[in-house]
Amino acid sequence: MIGYGAKSIGLAGSGIAIAEDRLVGSLNPAAMAHVENGVDVGMRAIGAQRNGSIDCRGIFACDSIVRDRSSRTVFYIPNFGWKRAISDKLAVGVSVYGNGGINTSYGRAFYQEAVARIMGGSPGTPGFPRTGKLGIDFSQLFITPSIAYKINSHHTLGISPIFSLQRFSTRGLGLFAGLSSDPTSLTGRGTDHNVGGGVRIGWQGQLHPVLRAGAQYTSRIWTGKAEKYNGLLADGGSFDAPSHWTVGLAWAVNPKVTVLFDFQRIHWNSIDSIGNPGPTAAELGGAISPDRRLGAKNTIGFGWKDQSVFKLGFKYVPTDKLTIRAGWNHGDSQIPNNETLINIIAPATVNDNLTVGGSWKFGIGEISMTYLHGLRKTNRDQATNFFGAGSRISIVQNGLDVSWAKDF
Repeated sequence: MIGYGAKSIGLAGSGIAIAEDRLVGSLNPAAMAHVENGVDVGMRAIGAQRNGSIDCRGIFACDSIVRDRSSRTVFYIPNFGWKRAISDKLAVGVSVYGNGGINTSYGRAFYQEAVARIMGGSPGTPGFPRTGKLGIDFSQLFITPSIAYKINSHHTLGISPIFSLQRFSTRGLGLFAGLSSDPTSLTGRGTDHNVGGGVRIGWQGQLHPVLRAGAQYTSRIWTGKAEKYNGLLADGGSFDAPSHWTVGLAWAVNPKVTVLFDFQRIHWNSIDSIGNPGPTAAELGGAISPDRRLGAKNTIGFGWKDQSVFKLGFKYVPTDKLTIRAGWNHGDSQIPNNETLINIIAPATVNDNLTVGGSWKFGIGEISMTYLHGLRKTNRDQATNFFGAGSRISIVQNGLDVSWAKDF
């Protein structure tokens, strides 16, 4: 996700150099030293429309575009943060949040139907796969205890061990059984649950009376293997979360206005199940080496590239009780157009997010709310390797974050 919690999302995920709430362990553990003792509780609702299509018109007998929209569109993700100062220099806390995920739930068997149409079939043909299910469900919950230490009045270090709970399932991939190292563990085997772990380290520093800086590095999150899908995911079911790092600045333009800029680099390509290239035309035709079979070490993947993300945030505090936030988050596309076909089940293509929100302090705490709009992004491959058929995916999303905070 671009950020975690209503305040972080309001700044488009920027804020590596400041401390906004007790969810800062998700961003920079060093910031835990600079928030008040207290608790944050929040909920995020995401509405995402995902569409996919395979255009096989003009190929043999195919006369129709196979297209559908994913049926499940709304997702709810809770978050929680807590912090307690141990001394003037040492603080501890914990941040709990949904790290991210991918979901599609199509009502058409895209790949099977496209092949059937190419081969001359139609909805009236016996056995024609006009109905069916295709999709993927992948989500992660991160629990990150944090320890922050003030080296001096200007510099702070922090560390967070990360504990992850991960679930994965998929269905509708039976067409690829011939490409799998274990076709019995490829698709439709229910939900597989795994635990994992990693570490995040961070720093914050006051470089000038009006300029703060921050940095963090998050390691790869190593998880157990998804045994139900060891014929799909790399190296017998491996599906770790990628490492990433962030650097950023916060400029206090005046006592009421702060401008923030963060740069993040996400190493998607280091995760074999995600970063390995998608299937070639020859492989779809059956000419595949053992090490490229689904489930093998160098398996067919989704072809994702490493991604650069730019985050620009604005914070305005007109009164002691009111704070207004806005931001723009832009990421390079991690999905090349020539990998559109395989990413029909995982169209994570939003590259630009606009956010606006605010916080209001009142008698029993502080309420924060943020609206996010992810601009529609489309990937097209007109010369795909799927028997010459073109493919297309698109996504547009909106989100609403609400949280309540209480200092103590």
